[in-house]
Amino acid sequence: MIKETQYGNLIKEFNRSGEITMSSMKSGMTRKTGSKYLKLGKGPGELKKPHTWRTRNDPFADVADEIDKMLGDAEELAPLTIFTHLQDEYPGRFSDGQLRTLERRVNEWRMKKGGPQIVSIAQIHVPGRLMELDWTNMNALMITICGVHFCHLLCHAVMTYSNWEWAEIAFSESFQSLKKGFQSAIYRLGAVPEILQTDNSSTATHQVEKSKKARDFNHNYKTFLEHYGVKPRSINVNSPDENGDIESANGHLKRRMEQYLLLRGSRDFSSIEEYRIFLNDVLIKANMNRTEKVKEELNAMRELPEVRLPEYTEEEKTVSSFGMIRVKKIAYSVPSRLKGRRIRVRVHEDRIELFSGVNHIGTLERKTGCGYKVDYRDVIESLRRKPGAFANCRYKDQLFPSGIFSAAYEQLLEQFEERRADREYLEILYLAAGNGEDKVSGLLSAIIDEKIPFTMDTVKRKLNIQTPLPELHRPEPSLFSYDNLLTMARRVICLLIH
Repeated sequence: MIKETQYGNLIKEFNRSGEITMSSMKSGMTRKTGSKYLKLGKGPGELKKPHTWRTRNDPFADVADEIDKMLGDAEELAPLTIFTHLQDEYPGRFSDGQLRTLERRVNEWRMKKGGPQIVSIAQIHVPGRLMELDWTNMNALMITICGVHFCHLLCHAVMTYSNWEWAEIAFSESFQSLKKGFQSAIYRLGAVPEILQTDNSSTATHQVEKSKKARDFNHNYKTFLEHYGVKPRSINVNSPDENGDIESANGHLKRRMEQYLLLRGSRDFSSIEEYRIFLNDVLIKANMNRTEKVKEELNAMRELPEVRLPEYTEEEKTVSSFGMIRVKKIAYSVPSRLKGRRIRVRVHEDRIELFSGVNHIGTLERKTGCGYKVDYRDVIESLRRKPGAFANCRYKDQLFPSGIFSAAYEQLLEQFEERRADREYLEILYLAAGNGEDKVSGLLSAIIDEKIPFTMDTVKRKLNIQTPLPELHRPEPSLFSYDNLLTMARRVICLLIH
C-alpha cells in the first residue's frame, strides 16, 4: 500500500530531477507504480474506491420487509424489541451477536424513511430584556446537613443574553420562594430586566378568570412585578423547551455543583448557612466568565427601586385552647403561655416568626403539606398534669424527638402497663426539655444498651438531679411576745373565775 507521504516525495523528486526511475526508488516504490501515479496525477487517497459492498451476508435480508413494516407502523420501536420478536418468530435463526447488525439496519431505515424530528430553533437574545426563572430539585446530589439528607430545591434565575445566573435555596415552588429568588437575583445583579418568564406553575398562574376561561397571572404575582416594572410572561402548557435557557442552566448548575462537591471532598455541611455560602461561591465563579456580556445587559436594564419588598406574608392569629395556631393548613404548637392571646405571624418560605406588637416572641420551622408540627417542649407541662391524654393524642408520633425516645417508650411498655409507661415516659420527656435533649438521649441510649429495666428515677439519678429539701425558717423568739401571751392568759383566767 502506497502512503500519501510516499506520493508527496515522488512528486518532489520528479519535479527536481525529471527522472521517473530515481524518483520512484527514492520514494520507496517501483518505477511502474511511480509512473502510474505521475501519469494519473492523483494520489492513493483519490484513487481509493469507497467501500460500498458487504463483507458478510446480511442475516436479515429475508426478513427485511417484515422489519420495514414494523418500523413503518411504529417508528419508536427499539432494535432490541424487534430483535427479540424475530427470535420468537424464527427460533434458532438469529444469535445474540447479530443484534448490532440489526441496530445498524434500523438506524439506516430511520435516516432514509424516518419521520420528521423536532429541532431547536435559534433565538435572538436582546441584552437586558429577558430573565427566565425555574425551580430545580437538588436531592440527587445527596447534600447533608449535620449528617441528615437535606431535601431542597433551588429557585434558579438566568439572563438569557449573558447566561448570568443566580440561585436561592427553596423548599417548595411557593410565592415566597419566587419573591426571594427573584429579588435575590436582581439585587445581586444590580438592575431590573424587562420581562420575567416562568412556566405555568400555580405560583404565577393559579387563578382562572371565568370570562376568559383560561389561566391568568395571580393578583399577588402581578402586583409584585408591577413594583419593579417587570412584565410577567409564561410559556405554553407542556412546552418546557420554550424555557430552554433556564432548563439547560439547571443541568449545567447541577453538574458544576457535583464537581465542586468532589473537589471539596465532602457533601456534609454544618449548617444551611454554610451550604448557602458554598452555593454562592460556585455561582460567583461561574459568572466571572460572563462579565463582558453582563456589562451589555446592565447598560440596557433599569435601575433597582429604593424599596425591596418583604419576602413574607403577615397574618393575625389567635392561639387556640390547644396551644396552637393554624398557618397554611398546618397546626403549629406555640408556648402554652400564649394560649388565648392574639399574635401576629410572619410567614416566610422556610420559617414562621411570631410577634406580639413589635416584640419578637419566637420562631417556628415551617412545614409543608398538612397536619401538625408540634414541639414537645410546648405541651409537656400539660401532658404531665393530664398523662391520660397521651394515649390518644393526635400528634403522638411527634412527641418522640428521636428513635432513642421511641425505643425507650417501647421498653417501658414491656415493663409496665400502658398508663404507668405513659407517665414514666412523660417524666423522661420533661427531663429532656429541662436538661437538654441530647444529654437525655445519650443516657437513654446507654441504658437501653445495658438491657436492664429502668424508670424515670433511673434517668434522674444519672443526671445527678437531687430532690431539693424544703428550707425551714425559724424566727428568733421574742420575750416581749411571751409577756403579752402571759398577760392574755391571766385575763382569760379572771374571766372564767367571775
